[in-house]
Amino acid sequence: MNRDKNTLPKDLNAAHQLIIKQQEIIGEIRQQYEQLHHQLKTLLRHQYGQRSEQGIPNQGLLFGETSFADETPDSSSPTEKETITYERKKSQRGQRQFPENLPQYRIEYDLEEEQKICGCGCGVALKKIGEDILRQLDIIPVQVYVVEHARFKYTGCKVESSIITADMPRQPIDQSMAGPGLLADTLVKKYDDHLPLYRQSEIWAREGIELSRSTLCGWHMQCAMLLKPIVAVMTKTLLKSPKIHTDDTIIPVLQVGQDKAKKGRLWIYFGGGKNAPPCAVYDYTPTRHQIGPMDFLKGYQGYLQADAYTGYDVLYQDQHKDFDIIEVACMAHARRKFYDLAKHAKKAGSAHQALGFIQQLYKIEKHVKDMNDQQRYEYRQEHSIPILDKFKKWLDHKIENILPKSPLGKAISYTLKNWEALKRYCDDGILAIDNNAAERLMRVVAIGRKNYLFAGNDQGAENAAIFYSLIETCKLNEINPYHYLRDILKRLPSQLNSKIDELLPWNWQPSEPLNLEFQ
Repeated sequence: MNRDKNTLPKDLNAAHQLIIKQQEIIGEIRQQYEQLHHQLKTLLRHQYGQRSEQGIPNQGLLFGETSFADETPDSSSPTEKETITYERKKSQRGQRQFPENLPQYRIEYDLEEEQKICGCGCGVALKKIGEDILRQLDIIPVQVYVVEHARFKYTGCKVESSIITADMPRQPIDQSMAGPGLLADTLVKKYDDHLPLYRQSEIWAREGIELSRSTLCGWHMQCAMLLKPIVAVMTKTLLKSPKIHTDDTIIPVLQVGQDKAKKGRLWIYFGGGKNAPPCAVYDYTPTRHQIGPMDFLKGYQGYLQADAYTGYDVLYQDQHKDFDIIEVACMAHARRKFYDLAKHAKKAGSAHQALGFIQQLYKIEKHVKDMNDQQRYEYRQEHSIPILDKFKKWLDHKIENILPKSPLGKAISYTLKNWEALKRYCDDGILAIDNNAAERLMRVVAIGRKNYLFAGNDQGAENAAIFYSLIETCKLNEINPYHYLRDILKRLPSQLNSKIDELLPWNWQPSEPLNLEFQ
C-alpha cells in the first residue's frame, strides 16, 4: 500500500499501529503466496512429474533441522534383507515361454541331399544330431465370419395347410446382425481397451464391414438392458461384505441444447473378504451430491473406507436409522499432502518427518500382507499402534507452532481431523491402511475418459457403469472378460431369473469351449 509522505501519521502510537497493520497484511499476502506456490508446484507435478509417492524426497536430509527428533522415526536403522527363491522353466536359448493353449505350427528346414555328404571327400553320410529351434509369436488378423441361422419349415397335406418352423435360440438383440461374440468384442474394446466407437468403426472398415458409431452405440444400449439384472444381484452381494472401499471420479456427460458437458460422477464400490469373492460395482449419479452414496449404501452394515469427502459424513451418524457404517479413512490421502510439500522443499523439514512415520507404518503393512486376519490384527496392535501414538504426539506438537492456513498447517490439520478414522485400520485385520484398492479401480475410468472424452447422455453413463462393473469384476476373479460376456450374452435371453446367480462372474461356468473354431 503506497502512502503519500504527508498522510503518514505524526503520532508515534498511530505510526506503531499502522506498522502492525501493515505487517498483518504482509503476513496474509505471504501466506497466500505460499499457498498458491504450493498449488502450482503440485499441479505441475501431477501434469508432468513422477506420480509415485514411494520413498521420502531428500530422505538423506531428514534430520538436518529437527526440533522434535526424539519423536521422529529412526531412518538409520539397518535395512532388512530378504532371500527370495523361485523356480522357472528353462527355455530354448533363453527364449520366453508362450501359453500352452496357443496353436503351434512347425516349419522344418533341412539340408539339401548333396549337402548331407561329408565335405572332406570320404563320402560318409552326415548324421543328424539335433535341431536348433527359434520360437516366434505371430498373429493372424481378426477372423470375421457369417453365421447363417437356417430354420427349416414344414407343412402337411392339402387339408392341413399350416406351416411349422423350427425354433432357434433367442438372440441377445432380436433380428440384429450382431452375434454375442461381436457384441462382447465391442464392449471389451471400449471399456477395457479404451477404444472409442469411432475408432472401432474405422477398424471394421479396414475389414470391408461398415459399422457406424450410431449402430455400435445402439448395440451397447441393448446389451446394458440385458446385463443390468446381473449387476443388480452383484450389488446385493456386495452389500453383504464386511468392508467396502469407495471412491468417485468425474465423467463428462453431454447435455441437450448446451455447448458444454456437465460433470457427472462414477462411483466405485469394491468389497469382498472373509471367503467372499471380490466384487466391484460402479454407480453413476448426475452430480456429486451425498444422495448418491446414501441411496446405494442404504441398509449397509460394516466398514466403509473412503476419502474425507463430507458427503459421506451422513453415513457415519449414529442417529441415522438407514445405516450402521463405521468410517475408515485413507492413509495415502494424508501421506499425499505431506509428500507434495516434501517434493518441492529445498531442504528436509517437518513434511519429511511426517513421511518418516507413515513410511514405517507402510513397512509393517508389507510385512503383514500374507498373514491371516487375526495375525494381522495382533501384529498391528503390537507394532503399528506405538508408531501411531508417536505420530499423533508429533502432530499435536507441530500444530501449536505453525500457521493453520499454511500448506503444512493444512496437511497436519487434515490428518488430525481424521485421526480416529485413519488409525481404525488397526481395529480389524480385514481392513487396509489405505483406499488404494478403490483408486486402482478408478484408473480404468480415467484412461477411458481420455479416449472417449464424454458420455452422450445420462443413460450412456449408466450403461458405462454396468459394463465397468462386469469387466472389472471378471478381472478381479481372473476371468477373461471377453469369454464371459460372449457366453452370458448368448445365455441371458433364455436364462430364468431364478437362475441368474449362475451368471455372476465368480459363479460362472462356460457353456461351451472357450477357444472356439469356426467349422
